[in-house]
Amino acid sequence: MTSTSIRSSAQIEARQRRWATGRECDPARPTYLTSVDGNLFGGRISVETRGEFDKGDGSEMRDTKSRPAKMRALLSSSALGVNFFDPWRTGALDTLGRALGLNGARSLQFEFKPKGYPVGPRSPNLDVLITLADGSAAAVECKFGEPFRGSAKAGFSQKYFPTGKDLWAAVGLDRCQALARATEHPRYLDVPQLLKHMLGLAHADIRHLVYLWYDTGLADAAAHRAEVDAFAAVVAGDSVAFSSATYQQVFAALDPDIEPVPGWREYMLDRYFA
Repeated sequence: MTSTSIRSSAQIEARQRRWATGRECDPARPTYLTSVDGNLFGGRISVETRGEFDKGDGSEMRDTKSRPAKMRALLSSSALGVNFFDPWRTGALDTLGRALGLNGARSLQFEFKPKGYPVGPRSPNLDVLITLADGSAAAVECKFGEPFRGSAKAGFSQKYFPTGKDLWAAVGLDRCQALARATEHPRYLDVPQLLKHMLGLAHADIRHLVYLWYDTGLADAAAHRAEVDAFAAVVAGDSVAFSSATYQQVFAALDPDIEPVPGWREYMLDRYFA
């Protein structure tokens, strides 16, 4: 593994470990806290959000016999997503929506599963779904350290290529169809995952996917940004629009005089954006 593939991952872990100093970390797993609540802003999560994660597929909030709850991890993208989005459920969601490039945000939910997904047995989970005032919606795929961990990206099973049928092209995703048939994919951007999400969104008649990622400012993050931009250029014009932003960009675009809960801005600065 080259140094460029681990630099952002190392920076993210170091920052989270510093933030966790003095907090109750799991003795057996130094990058995990002893509870999910300890990893969340204000030590709490809304009833609605907890219910949505409880219905999800990822064991995000529950310990199992083989592993701790994923959201106990300091490096959890779900914890970052909850810390960033959940407090806005109580009001001023349109402020966050505008910072994401979405006008008229009215409600949000986590762990959205598109109905009608054409490949079984399960549909993909979208991290966040934001419903807009005009009745349309946009999904948000949230990333933290995943692009920089050097892990292999899962491809497609043969089920995605049934004889005589192009699944993406059938729902207006012709450019996505061509990418799905490609034998090589970028190093950092998980293109197969994005293509699966866009396929699910097209079947659910949701026409916008926002890719939200964490920018360390390092060389591998710059390479990741180039891959994101290249993907956006290739799929432009398909039936599901694709856009991207970094957490840093969205946070900077928020009105500094508006925060969803007192102390939220200071918490996010201290933990993620200082």
